[in-house]
Amino acid sequence: MTNQYVLCSFFICITVISSICFVGCDKPNLKDNTAEILVFNVDESKVESIFEDTELKIRFASPKGWKKVDESMVAQVVMAVDTSPMDGLEIIPRSIFLNEDSKAVCILSKIDWKGIVPDEKLLQSLTIAYQNQFPKANVKQGLFIKDAFRIHQLMVITSESVLIKLICDSSETLVFGVDYHVPIEVYKSELSAIESSIGSIDLIDNISKK
Repeated sequence: MTNQYVLCSFFICITVISSICFVGCDKPNLKDNTAEILVFNVDESKVESIFEDTELKIRFASPKGWKKVDESMVAQVVMAVDTSPMDGLEIIPRSIFLNEDSKAVCILSKIDWKGIVPDEKLLQSLTIAYQNQFPKANVKQGLFIKDAFRIHQLMVITSESVLIKLICDSSETLVFGVDYHVPIEVYKSELSAIESSIGSIDLIDNISKK
């Protein structure tokens, strides 16, 4: 199985499910009292160098050993997936990070739509969609605040893999997604690196403020 096939198959799966579910949402409220404020300790030895996406206005570090793939592979994923708007939604993969040994994948995407943003109803709909798609999977959801971001988190755990899907929104950025897809046999060993990677998500403008 080639790396390209792994990436395309995974992204087709998450795109189809997400496209079904991103409908009918209200504007975000970063002061929502239901969201827990979380602080992540970033172990710089467990992440790659900081990567900046100037369009999304964010900075981010992938887990250690998860290298950014060539831009042509991102283009191939886009071509392999129908990212046309469905109910106003378009998911646009911008960067892909791959661990060639374990085949763990991280995809950073821009989420584009008209007048629709994530809320709790979205998370419920997305959770139900994953449960329907993977009836034997353990699907968990959560909502938390990290710095300037409100982050909806979904975990889909199957006998073969773990998907951690983050939908991030902020008044200062475009809405974006970060997906970590990890084979089950390496999930525990990669978990602390993934947590450090999530902790590295920040606004580019915050660099000058720290």
